[in-house]
Amino acid sequence: MESANVANAKAAAKIQFAVSLLGDGMYSVLQRHFGLKNQLDFNDLLKMMSSKVDEAFSGLEPQNRQLLQHLLERAKAIRDRHSRQDFDVHRSEHDLECLLKLASLMGLSECQQEISNFAGVSIGDWEKLKSEGNEHYKKGRWLEAMNCYTKAIQCNTNVAVLYSNRALCEINLRKFDLAREDAEDAIGLDPSQIKFHRILSEALYKLRLHEPALDACQTGLRIDSTDETLLLREQLCTALVLDSQQDVGAEGSSQTQSSDLYKKLRDCQVESISGISPDEVSPIDSTILQSISELDKAHKILQSGRGDITEEQKAFEIFESVAKQGSAQGLYNMAIMYKDGNAGLARDPAKHFQLCLQAAEQKPYLSAMDDVFLNIGVAEAENALGVAYRDGMAVEKDDKLAFKWFLKSARHGYASAMSNLGLAFYNGAGCERSPTSARWWLQKAADLGQSEAQLKLAGMLIEGEGGPADSEKAVELLKSAADQGLPGALEALQQQMRRGAMKAKRMNSARKIVEEKAAANDKEALFLLGRNYLHGEGGFEQDFELAEMYLRKASDLNHERAFPALGKLLLQLGKEEDAAFFLRKAAESGDAEAQWVFGCMLSLGQGCENNPTEARRWLLRSKKDSQKEVEELLKASSQILLFEAARGLSKNGLSQDERFARYVESFASSHKSKEVFRDLFQYCKQTMGVSLHPAGSNHMSTMQTSEQLMAKKAAQGSKTAQKYFIGFELLDQMRSALDSNNGPEAFRLYRLADKTWQPLIIYNSTWKKLFDAATAAFEKNPQDSEAYFVIINYCSVKKLSNVAELLRMALACTNLNPNVADYYNYLGNMYGFNGDGISALRAFERALELDWEPHWLYGKASAIRHHQRLSDRRRVIEAYEEYISANEKDDRHIPEACYCIAFEYLGFEDMTMAREYFRRGLQAESPEVRLPCFEPVNDCPPKEMLQKMFLLYDLENSSPLNSQLPSESSHGDRCSSCGKRDASQRCSRCKKAFYCDRDCQLKHWKVHKKQCVN
Repeated sequence: MESANVANAKAAAKIQFAVSLLGDGMYSVLQRHFGLKNQLDFNDLLKMMSSKVDEAFSGLEPQNRQLLQHLLERAKAIRDRHSRQDFDVHRSEHDLECLLKLASLMGLSECQQEISNFAGVSIGDWEKLKSEGNEHYKKGRWLEAMNCYTKAIQCNTNVAVLYSNRALCEINLRKFDLAREDAEDAIGLDPSQIKFHRILSEALYKLRLHEPALDACQTGLRIDSTDETLLLREQLCTALVLDSQQDVGAEGSSQTQSSDLYKKLRDCQVESISGISPDEVSPIDSTILQSISELDKAHKILQSGRGDITEEQKAFEIFESVAKQGSAQGLYNMAIMYKDGNAGLARDPAKHFQLCLQAAEQKPYLSAMDDVFLNIGVAEAENALGVAYRDGMAVEKDDKLAFKWFLKSARHGYASAMSNLGLAFYNGAGCERSPTSARWWLQKAADLGQSEAQLKLAGMLIEGEGGPADSEKAVELLKSAADQGLPGALEALQQQMRRGAMKAKRMNSARKIVEEKAAANDKEALFLLGRNYLHGEGGFEQDFELAEMYLRKASDLNHERAFPALGKLLLQLGKEEDAAFFLRKAAESGDAEAQWVFGCMLSLGQGCENNPTEARRWLLRSKKDSQKEVEELLKASSQILLFEAARGLSKNGLSQDERFARYVESFASSHKSKEVFRDLFQYCKQTMGVSLHPAGSNHMSTMQTSEQLMAKKAAQGSKTAQKYFIGFELLDQMRSALDSNNGPEAFRLYRLADKTWQPLIIYNSTWKKLFDAATAAFEKNPQDSEAYFVIINYCSVKKLSNVAELLRMALACTNLNPNVADYYNYLGNMYGFNGDGISALRAFERALELDWEPHWLYGKASAIRHHQRLSDRRRVIEAYEEYISANEKDDRHIPEACYCIAFEYLGFEDMTMAREYFRRGLQAESPEVRLPCFEPVNDCPPKEMLQKMFLLYDLENSSPLNSQLPSESSHGDRCSSCGKRDASQRCSRCKKAFYCDRDCQLKHWKVHKKQCVN
């Protein structure tokens, strides 16, 4: 830094000396010719000299007088820069040369010599210096080359090539103003050299002086009208000049075309060229410029005539024409038309793939002077090849090749490829899984406005995957994606805004956003608003009338998810003909549930004509039931129709369920429920009467006894016991699906069984078979969330993963399909095991929002307890009471819920309520209430703590509660300090507190002394 300052100071001194000496010289000239008496400022001297050039220097050639005027203008700029101290060492060399030339032209030889001596200008061999400069230039040492040419110019100021060579160095050093001066000096010495005009036009272009650059191009083209560089630059400069003008004149059509051409280039200009290899860049020529113009015409034709085959064919002909000239964009647009079957072409994935390969072979960048532009069509084609390999379109599926093409396209700046690459890193498709890398690439794509990347990145930010969580940034990303109309983005935005900040303002803002977008006829917002009213979500009260209105509007705009939602709502409202119409559209769009519901309607002629053949087709396509089950359903429907026909019964005003109930009631007796449970018990005996652990016969006996007691409970009306048999019936169906190699159906049935009943008891052999099928399915399709859910549960049951790993797996499963409630319920449990009450609560709330399962309320209450225990005990109590009231008295976790409530009341020091709920917990554990299939409630910390606390308070006096507590005498006395049994020593004062030893007694004394008596 110090040497640079010294160099600048020396340069400033040289300029100051030269300006002073030159000022004296100009004064003497003006005094001699015009009798000037008063001393003037340097700038005033320059101004006066400029006005008297022709008179004072009439003996000079006109060309030299013109040069003198030019140098006087430069001298004024030098003085202005000097007064502002705005200069550097290299600039000072130019300034010194200017002032020396000025002295020479004015005949001030002594002044010129003194300036040269003071500046240390040495005279040497200019040709040798030029050769040295040329060697430096060839090796890219621009600064060294420039310094050599400067020294050569000091030796000989009349060699034009020295100035042009130095100008080239200055362009490479991005000193464009200096390059301009040198190019002008070169032209001044030899205006016939077209090379000098090229250099001047480039320097002016880089200085964004487009009109002077255009003039330089035109001057050079008068020397050689075929110069490719000047012709191209002339086109660009013309477009830029026109682009800067507000009005285009009468002949504006061709001019506007030139302006549009530049705008097309400018839109794909690369801001930073670092990392771009010269091998990836192709220079722009007139053919490429013509292709860009032709492609613009083709796109305008498509925009105005979309869907018109004749217009599409016109556009295709243009694409084909420019593609023959090597246009990547032309090749890629042809590929798209073959892929989509436009312009009357047959869909041809193979042709699409081949054309994309040809486009991807082109260089990804174009250059014009120092500017670099994207070669549109190359990166797009590379991404399309990645999609083809990822999805197995016209080629064999290959995740590694897909990853390779996505990476190539992403590096060439294509946002969709960056998003695809991020998803590949996230899922470990074709690469090692890396959420950090996924987040980095998704962020790059999101920054470029790629909506799919914004949605996925928002999810990662919410969950803190691949980096720190940032809910605020996630909201902004979701807003951007929703503004672009991405399906699911607005819904995710609403969920995050309501879940992330539990404040009225944030909740209201979510509602406001949805309503504003719906008012603007945004189909995503209309669908979401309709769903909100349908389910009473998002801060909206349930209103079927409004739900129907908004879902109809969304359906009118062809929102695919609106069709099944509206169809089911209309079916619920009894508008069955309308329901059939929308459910058919949903079924045709591939909605499996709609296919099943519509098939059922066809089987009974509900809202449509009875059509068993079409019903069978839709029921089988839904894959909800096996073919055997479909045939049984169709047979049952046929029996209902025959029954109704035989009795002349009308179906008007009745739902499918009501018609079925009417049919069943026709032969039901008063003892029907007992018979049903007896039949169910017999079925369970047949399917479950085999040892679940072949090596343990005693266990089989216990299970048979338990099963008989469960059947008895079910027959007595226990809904919980009935769910037990339903759960195991689902497991039996799962085994059948496995035996039929129907993995997806088996995975679905497992999830339903897991939701219906826990804990599930599955044969080891069945577990292994299910796990192997799920592993194979997931390896084949990493997006298969049902298979992954099976894998997670297997790892949990077999203790193959710790709770931290299970949490990560649960997060991944939820991300694979964020609309399955069971995944969120499992995720909530994993968060709970990992001690994250806040995240657990969020997961359980989402699960209950998607699917109301009352027994999940226990998980929600436990999450609130772990999060809110010290700050809001009342909320904890209310959450557990909600669970108790929503479930049967023999539900699995009723005892634990009672003990947790009792513990919270103990925190309030409300012993009465604490004892009451403890009593209820014991009652729920009693054989009269608790189902025999449930494990004993032994590992319950609140229960253990309550027992100790009650023993402490009731040590002296018995209470009604004590008679219900487990007997201590049969197991020895407990130590009042550590709780261990068989404590042999007691307090010598009260004789009622027992201890293991003296250490335990000393530790407990602070508590015991308050109750101890002499």
